[in-house]
Amino acid sequence: MNTKLVASTLVFLLLFPSLFAGESSPAVKIAVAPKYPRLTLAGRVYGVVTVCVTVTPSGVVKSVTVLKGHPMLREAAVLAARQWKFEESPIEKRTVTLRFSFVILPESSKVKSQTLFLPPAGFEIREKPTTPSVRDQDDDPSPNPHPISTA
Repeated sequence: MNTKLVASTLVFLLLFPSLFAGESSPAVKIAVAPKYPRLTLAGRVYGVVTVCVTVTPSGVVKSVTVLKGHPMLREAAVLAARQWKFEESPIEKRTVTLRFSFVILPESSKVKSQTLFLPPAGFEIREKPTTPSVRDQDDDPSPNPHPISTA
């Protein structure tokens, strides 16, 4: 067997694997984490949103489709996914599945917010909701605290 032919074929396959086997996951150049929506966080909504992005040969995200996830978290995931950039490739249409996990931290947590990149294509966004403030009725600055009474 011709060792030069085997060696050159092996090098070619290592340099351009996507030409023969399909590209399983293009290399990420820029990954953007979603922001935890404030209203969703206040409502203690959490979960995983999975999206599928179609990537152009230049590495730009062409389209985003939500595969699953809580409706109140989807928009944040889609907005972040549109900003991802991938390595260039001669392949016309590549798809990548991105996973964004929204986690609510317990009130006892010393960390208020934390974002973790989970390679190759995911983020975990951890946030602690703010504790609602409670005002005493005596602190009410309105001139007439009882608008129904005439006294």
